Amino acid sequence: MADLFASSDDTSARSHLTAAQSSHVRVLSLLFVHALVWTFAAWLSRGNLDFQGDMVENYAWGIEWQAGYSKHPPLFGWITAAWFSIAPHTDLAYFGLSALNALIGLLGIVALARRFLPWRLAIVAGLAMAVSPLYTNLAIKFNANAVLLSVWPWTAYCFVRFMQSGARRWAFALGVFAGLAVLGKYFSIVLLVALLGAALARPAWRVRTFSAGSLWVAAGSVVALFAHVRWLVVNHFPTFGYASERTGGMLLDAVSRFGIYTLAQIGYLALSFGFVLLLVPVEHRRAAKLMAQAVVRPSLHPELWALAMGPWIVVGAMAVLAKTQMASVWGMAQWFAIVPLWLAVLDHAGIQLKPVRAVRAFCVYWVLVLVAAGTVGYLNARKHGDNATDPRAELAQVVHDAWRERTGHDLPIVGGSVQEAQSIAFYSNGHTRFWNVDEPRTTPWLKPADLESQGAVLVCKEDDTACQQASGALSGVQPLVVRVRKHTWGMSMPEHTYQVFMMLPR
Repeated sequence: MADLFASSDDTSARSHLTAAQSSHVRVLSLLFVHALVWTFAAWLSRGNLDFQGDMVENYAWGIEWQAGYSKHPPLFGWITAAWFSIAPHTDLAYFGLSALNALIGLLGIVALARRFLPWRLAIVAGLAMAVSPLYTNLAIKFNANAVLLSVWPWTAYCFVRFMQSGARRWAFALGVFAGLAVLGKYFSIVLLVALLGAALARPAWRVRTFSAGSLWVAAGSVVALFAHVRWLVVNHFPTFGYASERTGGMLLDAVSRFGIYTLAQIGYLALSFGFVLLLVPVEHRRAAKLMAQAVVRPSLHPELWALAMGPWIVVGAMAVLAKTQMASVWGMAQWFAIVPLWLAVLDHAGIQLKPVRAVRAFCVYWVLVLVAAGTVGYLNARKHGDNATDPRAELAQVVHDAWRERTGHDLPIVGGSVQEAQSIAFYSNGHTRFWNVDEPRTTPWLKPADLESQGAVLVCKEDDTACQQASGALSGVQPLVVRVRKHTWGMSMPEHTYQVFMMLPR
């Protein structure tokens, strides 16, 4: 009888655990559906990838697999190149990469929150941050800022695991992720300084910092950064020059800009704040007050406060000391610990949340997002907005077809007006490389002799006189005049004219 009773208890406990785990999985799966929704929403709302051309630039750089590039370190270029080695070269696939990057970051937030909270609240941390513009419409433009959304939370997670356990594997992982963060953008020094500050502020963590285990952090960083540091030395630190252009100026302007930066961050977090309150069945006012106090009272949860607010403090110090006018999107990855902080404070105060409410909330949210995305895309096309009318994919198709007709082969090299040329490289079968006509030093992997031996196409916008003159002098041929228009939402957009210089291989 005793054995039977024990078995019954064990079975009941296992059943209860399985039911709880199933509930967690169902709620966590919202993040995966969320990524799909935003992939499709981005495709609906945008006529092209991004008007500034950052995303095609990522690709044009990344496929060269360099240890560094003229403006940025290489991580996001590598990720883009790796993705499109298996994915089709379409806008939808690119938006899928952007959404996947955000999803990985949100899962990192869940993992980090789990170090301080039970599973049901850790999942809420990811869900609450998922509705912020930081992980939605801003994240869709995959670039040096957006890649940090996936890297910073996991760097912080490895940091906490090392601080809590002292295990060498987590120390090494911290070093690797810290290196990857720097390879994403040098702005990641903000995160590393903030983590160091958090480590020194807590006595137990301070002991870890000065232990032999920290040597494994250094080892991991060396593994991640060695190739890039070598590239910097060999090429005389070109990315540092680009970064230095973002510093300097008047102190008052820098302080003013940091104030605007801070207000923007509050705006970015407003939806996440409201989402948490939506899951609180009672005591909404008390919950809101506690969440606000958590930001200004470190004593409510010292560890999470240091992780949540440390990067913002470092950004402020950097803005003042370097007189840097901060762009609000630079800090889009810094809030990985803010929702875990809010939830930890609420949990400590005994305020209960109902995570199951998230299912209905997300269903309503997704419908609103898709309706808004379709409306924005349609109205932009009706108004002939620049992002809707620019026929980048269509131009690429025309150029590739013209080259194949003349040579029977794929186009090897493209140059000219930068965004158009990089778009032609992207909308290809993966064999077309970009060469910068105006600044060839930024594409050192190709030389003018390569254009002559392999052949190339130089494409210039109608109003890009400098490109036309340089391309004419370089190619020695008369341009073809190409007129292309985009068709979207059942409408024909205004025609665009380009000059195309065909340099057939010799």
